[in-house]
Amino acid sequence: MKKLILLLALLLFTISFSFSQVLKLNLTVGESYYHDNETKVIMTQELQGESLISDISYGGKMSFLVKKKTDSIYHLEVRFQTIYLKVNSNGNEISANSQKVDSTNILSLLLKELTRTPFDISITKYGVVQDVKMEKVFDNLFSFDPEIPKIEKARMIYMLKQSFGEKAMKGSIEMLTAIYPEKPFKEGDEWKNKIRLETVSGVTMENKFVLDELNKHFAIINSQSNAVSDENNSFININGEFLRFNSKGSMHSTFKIDTSTGWIIESEINQNISGINEKKWREDSSIILKTPFEYVGSIKLKSE
Repeated sequence: MKKLILLLALLLFTISFSFSQVLKLNLTVGESYYHDNETKVIMTQELQGESLISDISYGGKMSFLVKKKTDSIYHLEVRFQTIYLKVNSNGNEISANSQKVDSTNILSLLLKELTRTPFDISITKYGVVQDVKMEKVFDNLFSFDPEIPKIEKARMIYMLKQSFGEKAMKGSIEMLTAIYPEKPFKEGDEWKNKIRLETVSGVTMENKFVLDELNKHFAIINSQSNAVSDENNSFININGEFLRFNSKGSMHSTFKIDTSTGWIIESEINQNISGINEKKWREDSSIILKTPFEYVGSIKLKSE
């Protein structure tokens, strides 16, 4: 009887230990990991009593090569393998694709060039991005193809830098990776964190996570987030226009994670954001054009 009780106790301990564990990145040096992502957005802007509706989609494939690990920090070489962008705004369409390049589509040429140069990120085992280094990426873009008009090229590179520059990449990667609890958790447990997103304006995201499912193969984490932009008192000069952005919104996310590597198998994020864009044409102007907007979008990600 004592042996039976001891065996039952050991069995219960094993089950408890197996399903209450630390979720974290556990990547192998020298291995490459992959993500295929797709973002779809419907943006509605109210301009002088009329609605301007933009249907936007973009995404592509990314590779993450683990170069080395120092203590609890992974040093990754990241590469855009493919990138595409498509915008349809009230019947006017812009599209670009790094895999479908011709000499007349400057943006496609720049996206193709963007895939040629890898960049480095450092990330903790809990998914917090420590550093992003992309100097070579944009130096190569500026030196690429002297036949492209300099002003047009500079304008497009500036736009790409807002979406794919160091600050933007830190925030967009962390939105997908800074999700792991820093202690053993079991099904039903909750935790919170905050992250920063930096593009043309700063946004703080407050996230609440719950471990919805955990087994020896995968974990499922759900999260609910609130995002609020900084209280901007000053305007930003962008291509000769002075802009200011204020927004707030919510986001619901689901992540399926490989419990052995911590790598995201798949995820889906649904966003709903609203706010006001303000614009003036001179820094000292008292005339401000205010444009309310609503942003409804989804981000889907899969590991190859």
